[in-house]
Parts: sequence; structure tokens; C-alpha cells
Amino acid sequence: MQPIYIIIPVHNRKLLTLACLENLKANGDLQKYHVIVVDDGSSDHTSEEVAENYPEVTILKGDGNLWWTGAIALGMEYAHQQGATHFIWLNDDCFTKLNTLELLVDFLKEHPNSIAGAACCDAKSGLLVETGFKGKIRVKALEDEVVKVDGLSGYCVAIPASVFKQIGTPDANKFRQYAGDGMYTLKATRVGFKVYILGKAKVTLVEEKDPIHNFTNYVQNTKYRTFQSIFWNYKSPYHLPTQFYYHTYKYGFLIGLPLFTVKSLSWLVRFYV
Repeated sequence: MQPIYIIIPVHNRKLLTLACLENLKANGDLQKYHVIVVDDGSSDHTSEEVAENYPEVTILKGDGNLWWTGAIALGMEYAHQQGATHFIWLNDDCFTKLNTLELLVDFLKEHPNSIAGAACCDAKSGLLVETGFKGKIRVKALEDEVVKVDGLSGYCVAIPASVFKQIGTPDANKFRQYAGDGMYTLKATRVGFKVYILGKAKVTLVEEKDPIHNFTNYVQNTKYRTFQSIFWNYKSPYHLPTQFYYHTYKYGFLIGLPLFTVKSLSWLVRFYV
């Protein structure tokens, strides 16, 4: 088995987590790579079901306070201790196509100072999801494209150990649930690594894609429409402290702070209107 570790952060989505692992098994990836499920305090017996059905999977546990970024960080630290040469982030609602992970790993072996993400297709609409960004523009990669980007969403991303050795793990304090993936890969580009989306490496997003890039849609679709749930809950992409850190890190303090201020005021006005 190759010293490559797939890290899957999970919380209370047992059926989805099991389906993700079954997809990896069907593609031969469960047999080819080490798989870590980081269960952040699930109450639906996710860990027990994974252990029973997939005994080859390593299970790490959190108490519910890891969130996405903390779970990824814990998995990377564990994998590094085991001698990992590469890490693969994989969300449990992302089903890899045959050979997708092999394509990502082979690309990194040919481009050792790089990070590579798969192209992601929404299962319901069949449309490509914009998984990367260049500056303020979100981008995607078509079938035969290799698109260089500033940063990536963490749906399915392969990272060499050299990145971990230079910049460590994603910042789980500032970016607990959102932006930890994009800001980590952006940090990697800022120290000299290159980041790409590979159009031939494909995953299907089987859960409905949250309309997180449209504030009005997000508010209309959220279960609880309160200030606390929209602006002060880690589950929300509009969690104000996360947005502050995101804007000031991505654009610098002089540009990021005014941009954050304008955006937050705009969200507040639309929230109360």
C-alpha cells in the first residue's frame, strides 16, 4: 500500500460517509491508499458503522469542536507521523470517478512542488462547480484543461508532504468550518508552490450544493433565520470573524478591512430588510 493518506472529515452523516467509503472501495482506492476518517463527535454511530464495515480504515475522533479544518489538520498530523508522502483531502459527499485519485497523485509526482484538485460536478444539475479561485474570480476546469489557480476548495485535493513540512496544517482557529481550504492553498502559493485544477480528475458532489456564494439564497434556505445563526455560527459561511480573517488574509489589511466592512454592512442591511 502506498504511503498516501486520504483524509475524510465527517460529522453525523453516517449513510453518506459509508457510501463514500463504498465508492472508494469500488474504485480500488480503499485497497490502494490509507484512509483516515476523522469523526468529529458524531452521535449517529458513524465510527461504529465504519469500524464494522471497513476495518481497514483508521478512525480518529474529535469531540465536536474540530469542525472541518480541525479534522483535516488532525488527519494530516496523524498521516505525517505515519510517514505519508502525500495527503488527499476528500469530503464525504464527493464520490471519486475511477482513476481520479491516481491522476492527482501522478500529476504531483511529475510536478513535485504543486497541489492538485479534482474537477467537481454537481450530481443533480450535472454542472461543473467552481472549485478554485484567481483573485476575486471563482474558476473551474473543463475536461482537457489544467487550470492554474491561487487557491482551491477542499472537495478533493492532493497535497505533497513538502507542503506540510513548509507551512504545517490549515489554520483551524481562524477558519474552523469555512475558508480553511482556500486560505491554506493560497498560503502555499504565496511561499512558492503551484496549485491546479485537473479537468480529467473528476468527482461528483452528491449532496445538494449549498448556495453559499449568494447571501440572499443562503438566508432564504437556512433553517433558522436569526442573527446568531447567520453571522455568529461556525456552520454559516457568513460567520463574521471567519469573514474578517478571510478578507484581511487574502487581500491584506489595508484592502481587506474596508472590503470586509462594506460586505458585512451589505449583508446586515439585506438581513434586516
